[in-house]
Amino acid sequence: MVTRVLLSSLLLALTVNAEKPHNWETAKVISQNLGSAAAGTYSAPIGDATVAVPLYRQWNVVVVETEQYRYEWQEQSERKVILTVNDYVRFYRDGNWFIVMDSKNKKHKFALTSATKK
Repeated sequence: MVTRVLLSSLLLALTVNAEKPHNWETAKVISQNLGSAAAGTYSAPIGDATVAVPLYRQWNVVVVETEQYRYEWQEQSERKVILTVNDYVRFYRDGNWFIVMDSKNKKHKFALTSATKK
């Protein structure tokens, strides 16, 4: 009896945590803008001295086009993905995020910054 309860609990946990199949979509990459800019400094005391470290803001803005929409995305991860312009990329949606997989099968999350219906 206890074994049956444990097995059904384990099966339920595995079912809940299993990743759902994704509804993959395809889009043509129109442009990509990678860059960084100085965003200030961070100062902190270390012993009797103060140390300042420059801070940089990085961005990766990608414009893609599907059959019905033109999207502008901004990547939200530290490691930026490089996409081939005028080639196609596969993506799926996870809530408000657009997820693109790189060549090493790592996820890259993009936020929607604009959408235009064709």
